[in-house]
Amino acid sequence: MRKIYTTILSLSLCFVFLFSTTAYAAAIDEAETNDSPSTAQLIQANNEDPSKIISGNYDGQNVVVGNITSTADEDWYKVYLPANSDTILGINSSSLSGSSLFEVYDENLNLVRGVPYVSNSAYFGATPFYVNIPTSGYYYVKVSSTLLTGEYRFYIGGPDYALNSYTYNATSAVTLTPTIKSVQATYDLTNITSIPRDAVVYYVSLQGTKVNNATNQYRSIKVAGDSTWINTSSYTYVANVPAISNKRVRNQWTFKLDGTVSTSTKYFNLTPQIKFSYIYPVLPQ
Repeated sequence: MRKIYTTILSLSLCFVFLFSTTAYAAAIDEAETNDSPSTAQLIQANNEDPSKIISGNYDGQNVVVGNITSTADEDWYKVYLPANSDTILGINSSSLSGSSLFEVYDENLNLVRGVPYVSNSAYFGATPFYVNIPTSGYYYVKVSSTLLTGEYRFYIGGPDYALNSYTYNATSAVTLTPTIKSVQATYDLTNITSIPRDAVVYYVSLQGTKVNNATNQYRSIKVAGDSTWINTSSYTYVANVPAISNKRVRNQWTFKLDGTVSTSTKYFNLTPQIKFSYIYPVLPQ
């Protein structure tokens, strides 16, 4: 009797468990076969919370680990999914690339989406595919292979999330003087294609190159057009930004410098270096 493993993974980054070493909370060794819809293994949909992932909590991150033992082998899974045209099926299998077929069926066994899986080097591990789930209910995922055998991993439901950062280096300085105590500059990041469009800021660091000094110095930033500033801490000039505030990195950003310059110092120059740490959903291209 073939063994199927369902692994609910946590304490990992960007579904690293899908393609390298894994850190997981629990592993269930399925003792019964799941080679038909009637014996399908019940699994949980992926349901990651980006606000938790930022702090290292991967509760809700669910992945199935299985094995195709022959070309006659079929693995069936059953999962409850809410209606969503952008449901994600993420697949990773170096063993079955080019040979496996992942199929999603509704509860009446009508085919919803078939995915002939081929690994995609554009993704670090699991390749995501959209599945249109028209109504909430139970669905089946069937895994098969026409030629190759081996291990596979997949998740279905909400997207996986990844973390990254981008540093913007201003090309000119902002200047304070004894009579100018506050100055602003706006920087356009809307066309930075290396940043995913759905990337959301969760941390900013407002550093830069200084000439001279200013006292009572404060540095802030906001999305241009917003009424509320993101105020950084004194001296370190960093701030956490709640992911739920949905501040997209690819925006126009307004930087503000406040401070006092003595008459003897004459001026204070700062050429801003702004680091945006962000989280983004890993979506089909």
